[in-house]
Amino acid sequence: MQKQLTWAGKLLYAASSAGWSMLDRIVVIWLMYYYTADEQPLLLPAVFGVVMVFGRIVDAVADPLVALWSDNHRGRLGRRTPFLLYGAFFYTAVYVALFYPPSASHSKANLFYLALMAGLYYFFFTVYVCPYLALLPEIVRRESDRVDLSTLRAAFSLLGVAAALVGSGVLINIFGFRGMIWCSAAIGIILLYLPVFLREKQYVTGEPASLGLLEAIVTTLKNRAFRYYLAGNATFWLGFNIVTVSLPFYVTVLLGQEEEMVSFFFAAAFVVAFVMFPVVNVLAQKIGQRMVMLISLFLFAVLLPLFYFLGQPVAGMSAQTAALILMAVAGIPLATLFVLPDAIIAAITDLETGLSGQQRQAMYFGTQGLILKMILGLSTLLTGLLFQLFGRTAAEPLGVKLTGPVAAVFVLVGCIIFYFYPEKEVQAGAAK
Repeated sequence: MQKQLTWAGKLLYAASSAGWSMLDRIVVIWLMYYYTADEQPLLLPAVFGVVMVFGRIVDAVADPLVALWSDNHRGRLGRRTPFLLYGAFFYTAVYVALFYPPSASHSKANLFYLALMAGLYYFFFTVYVCPYLALLPEIVRRESDRVDLSTLRAAFSLLGVAAALVGSGVLINIFGFRGMIWCSAAIGIILLYLPVFLREKQYVTGEPASLGLLEAIVTTLKNRAFRYYLAGNATFWLGFNIVTVSLPFYVTVLLGQEEEMVSFFFAAAFVVAFVMFPVVNVLAQKIGQRMVMLISLFLFAVLLPLFYFLGQPVAGMSAQTAALILMAVAGIPLATLFVLPDAIIAAITDLETGLSGQQRQAMYFGTQGLILKMILGLSTLLTGLLFQLFGRTAAEPLGVKLTGPVAAVFVLVGCIIFYFYPEKEVQAGAAK
């Protein structure tokens, strides 16, 4: 009989999200800035973008491999726990190494070093996160419980992102840039190890899968609901990551503030998102997850073009006040995009028993990772091209200003695709 997950267990599981979300957001927000922001950069923006595409390709290839490895793993600790145990250490170690390039000036050594470290970083990110996410649909089975656990995980994930956006600037001001990296690594690895104490086998009854790699991927993509979800989610993340990578440039270039002020201007979005989590939870269970996602994606697509005007006074308000209000309003749709995707994909995995008769939760997250990480690498490349072609400085800010409208186009495409997501089909499959 499957044991019910207690609140203590839910906290152990969910708290890990704060760790890997914090470390990953610091990389997304600060790595490009660290390598390209100076007048004599360690790497040119477009070159940095190409390197990160390479890293994402390595990572994307790793996703289905790690997913298959985890789904098919047989051991006394379960299918997921061994990956959390070893992945946490190596992921954190490579995270620190990313910010220690061999040369303090532009050089080929930095190019090859970053390519190697980026590949390793995203590989070990997958080794930890893919099995971690696969645990969610296994340790809770009811849709309401999954939405609740997804909400709790989203709350911790948001705390991690907030720590990256708010805390990183504060730590840079106190300890310097590399001091911030070491402090965040120490906090992150503690949080990453918490789910190891769950005792996975007390909650999970599934047997290891037996499909081969190609058969597992093809069978996963036969799931019609998953195809619509994946296409809509991928185009959204392409747009959203363009804006995320640009966050420090909005503050320093468009608003003319210091680096440490990044935290101040973006804290508003995450405070609002945190407050909205319970609202999203209730609405998802009353009007459906699909409808809440559609409303949120559309609102995001409306708001993102307004980022073009950051740095300009609006209706008698200062540029800083207008930016603060815009960030706060963006927190409303952001709440949905933190909470619902995990619950949606958890429900989609229940349809797998009708396709292969096996429990292969990790392969769904792994296939998603295969697509999303290539998409995220492309977003970094597109951002780098916008900066290099149209400017990334106070004297030439057009490249930074264009990121919002460009991102809005991709988010709107995601909204249109998600309109066709077959929610009733998924609910019927989960009820069987």
